[in-house]
Amino acid sequence: MTGLPSHRSPTHRSDTHESPNSISRTENTSFPSLPSVYSLSPLDVLGSVTLQESPSDSRHQYQWEPRDRMISESRSAEISENVLAEYIEFFREKILYCVPVIDDEDLRDERYVIAHKRPLAYCASFVASQFIPGSANVRQQLLAHTLNFIETTRGPLTQDEDILWTQLQALAVLYAYRSAGDLFPLSGAPRPHGFLDHWTLKSSIETFALKAGLHRSIDRLKVLLRKDSSDISKSLTLAMYVYWLWLVTMSHHFSLMTRTPPTLREDSTITLAVGLLRDIPRPSRMTRILAEVDLYTLWQQAGRSAPGLAEWWCTPSDSMSVEAIVAILDDFEGALDVWSKRWGLRGDSNVTISNVDTSKNGAVNFHFQSTRFCISSFGTRYILEKTRCAYDEEFTSRSTLSQLARESVLKSVQAAHACSRCLVDISPLRRETFRYMGDLGYAFVAFCCLYLIQAYELFGATLPMPDSYMTSVEEVANLMTEMAVANNTTPQLYGNSILRQLKRALEGSTAVYRDAQLWTETDNEAIGEPAHPPMEQPPPTPDVDLINVPPPGHYLRHDDAGFQLQANSAFATSPPLFSIFEPSWAHLLR
Repeated sequence: MTGLPSHRSPTHRSDTHESPNSISRTENTSFPSLPSVYSLSPLDVLGSVTLQESPSDSRHQYQWEPRDRMISESRSAEISENVLAEYIEFFREKILYCVPVIDDEDLRDERYVIAHKRPLAYCASFVASQFIPGSANVRQQLLAHTLNFIETTRGPLTQDEDILWTQLQALAVLYAYRSAGDLFPLSGAPRPHGFLDHWTLKSSIETFALKAGLHRSIDRLKVLLRKDSSDISKSLTLAMYVYWLWLVTMSHHFSLMTRTPPTLREDSTITLAVGLLRDIPRPSRMTRILAEVDLYTLWQQAGRSAPGLAEWWCTPSDSMSVEAIVAILDDFEGALDVWSKRWGLRGDSNVTISNVDTSKNGAVNFHFQSTRFCISSFGTRYILEKTRCAYDEEFTSRSTLSQLARESVLKSVQAAHACSRCLVDISPLRRETFRYMGDLGYAFVAFCCLYLIQAYELFGATLPMPDSYMTSVEEVANLMTEMAVANNTTPQLYGNSILRQLKRALEGSTAVYRDAQLWTETDNEAIGEPAHPPMEQPPPTPDVDLINVPPPGHYLRHDDAGFQLQANSAFATSPPLFSIFEPSWAHLLR
């Protein structure tokens, strides 16, 4: 495909399914976005890639079947217990690791689950059917039962705690395994059902948890602790409290991926968690949740010292000096190192928390690496902006700032590289387990790969970025294409998109690409950039995509009608439609 896929901005969709993160794209249309989650959500980046690679009419068209019809069809074709039992067994063996609020024993007796925990049986089977070939018909029947269950949760709460806990677990299964493809246009992905879209399900589970009083579950737990109850580790009270902690971490992840404010925020029920549960015997799945909570609170603490660090959905403030920001980020890096030892990422000998199973710490390491990347990208954006201001105002310290900028970019690139390798640098058996990871995890790995590709294009000639990073991106992308199974095709779609971006980047010269990103004198002066001499433009590339530019002699103008491709009499290129890095930063590192 050549040219832009559409003259309309993604912020002016004709469909009615528009999320807040898509609306935020209009914030700074006069120049490209700054790095990472502090300027553009990872899902917006991935969505833009797929839109550029697909015809404009391939965007999501939601076709929702009437719920009554689906339920009547489900009653006429009930699923046999033998089939349900096998789906539940598959879920327990392959998928359960990624839903840490459910214990292995909860699903050990499949027949009991079917007889007494029917909602959990249906929801676990529905998710399992996504990964088992030949499950299309059964999946459709399970969908009807699943929707019927969700409808029941909107009524009055049951007074039976066991039934309530089963409902919470069933909702958790669905929430953990919603496709990211219903948050942004992902051509080729299975179409989500309207009643199970991510936003609606997130609202449903959080509302249900609040109605059930999980935000006050810590009070009941404190009572048990004062009584020194011997069976506290197996109590429903502890399970409810840990479920609340898990919901907060899920809200945090969703907020990062969509660049929207978290709906559940830090309070004393969160900050007290590690100290409260530190010495309580617990399964490793609960320990993983505690590790995430501890990591989350570290980020929040650092955010109180650096405005914007813990508010990625807001435009960051530039009120602090570079020295102050660097000091805060250095302290945070030290805190992360201590955290990684505490939770077993540096080996058993350094662990300072009980019940850490280092053999099952893959998810903990992933959250550690993704946090390091996000924090380092905040520093990169901040320091590069300060460096640009120093150039504009001819500060005498700009050479020092330029060196800091180089170090910051390299640090963020190294962090993105480490995070992208989380799926590759593990044993084959553990890698097979991660085949069944939730979709948002794959989406973030894909975002890290795109970050590396664009950094290579923009800064590759001025920074010691090894070519091995691009080899690594190819390896990760190829692995993602192999991760697809049955109806779970999104990892393959991410991998193919990365490979196409990588191929285009490697086929072009870094210098030519960087020159193509330079703005005209008028464009530069409009944002306070020093003027650059006219440069010969490269020939047009056959494809225009996320991290490329419009054809030479054109620029992108934004107005009420959206982004428009316009001719430029100065024969210069404008910034890309979506960019992780701002092109005008390239000369700052020379």
